[in-house]
Amino acid sequence: MFKFARPRIFLSFLCCLLLLAGCGSNSASGPASSAGSSSGPVELKLVSFLALDHPFPKDMIPLWKEKVEKELNGAVTIRVVGGPESLPVGDQFDAVRNGVVDIGFNVSSYYGHLMPESHSLNLSPFTPAEERENGYFDYMSDRFKQNNLVYLGRWLSESPYYFWTNKKIQALDELKGSKFRSNSTYHEVMLALEMVPMEVNPGDVYTSLERKMVDGFGFPLLGPRLNGWTEVTKYLIDEPFLNQNATILMNVKAFESLSSENQQKLLALTKDFETEMVEYFKKENEKEKQTLQEKGVELIKLSPEDSQKFQEIVKREKWGVLEKAVPDQVNELKKLLKYNP
Repeated sequence: MFKFARPRIFLSFLCCLLLLAGCGSNSASGPASSAGSSSGPVELKLVSFLALDHPFPKDMIPLWKEKVEKELNGAVTIRVVGGPESLPVGDQFDAVRNGVVDIGFNVSSYYGHLMPESHSLNLSPFTPAEERENGYFDYMSDRFKQNNLVYLGRWLSESPYYFWTNKKIQALDELKGSKFRSNSTYHEVMLALEMVPMEVNPGDVYTSLERKMVDGFGFPLLGPRLNGWTEVTKYLIDEPFLNQNATILMNVKAFESLSSENQQKLLALTKDFETEMVEYFKKENEKEKQTLQEKGVELIKLSPEDSQKFQEIVKREKWGVLEKAVPDQVNELKKLLKYNP
């Protein structure tokens, strides 16, 4: 979701050294050193693209971690090394596939430039369970495997995106010319609406809104209130769009270091975890919408005509990105995701 400006090569090297140094004295510091050993469990290092106290991962990572360690009967321990403060967000995808860390809780907004077909995650109209039944999960698993990754499943769903604004609009056309904080998830959508997308670091969003440098932003329901952004944002356009694109990815060698039985257990428990996760976020989003209104954020409903127009724009623009990026895959993806414009 967020982009950070930084000297990538130096920071990547430094973070790798720090992560490896932190593990170097532990005889069970990773799957390569402890696979097949009777001295103790395999330790798998996990990194999150968001701070661990953010509303998205704060309960999900502990829940998944607990399931893994319980179901695998102590054969595996998960060590959560941290969030973006421990490894820059833009480097986490490579860190997992190169084995610097073993597991990543990430979103395709940060690795879509390396694996463009992953942007299709946003366009799925299905629940994680349905994706496992209709072939989409298997398709994406094959694509991730080509990137030296095992796709275990989704860790965030039922949390679509919204536009938050300080302009009380009556119609969709009134968004024209508005300056909104954006990212790759909805950049093209904003351009199609003749808005002005602006890249603003998360830490600067509050100030940008307060000083009227931007008129609004795109984001799911959870997060803006706790970040303080709703103190300087008056309206939520109650028109949810797109699916989430959050994935649990694991390094292939780390996965293969587990016994065949434990590999299957890991896949099965993540499937079960997804069901709990969906219900969790449904309830959290319902509570958050109520809280937002109690705190003074006003909901704006689009007319049926504008709602339909907006959703058509979203799909057209996002599929357009895929048509350019992965022309050899787009027809199969449309078939799997039942897209028939």
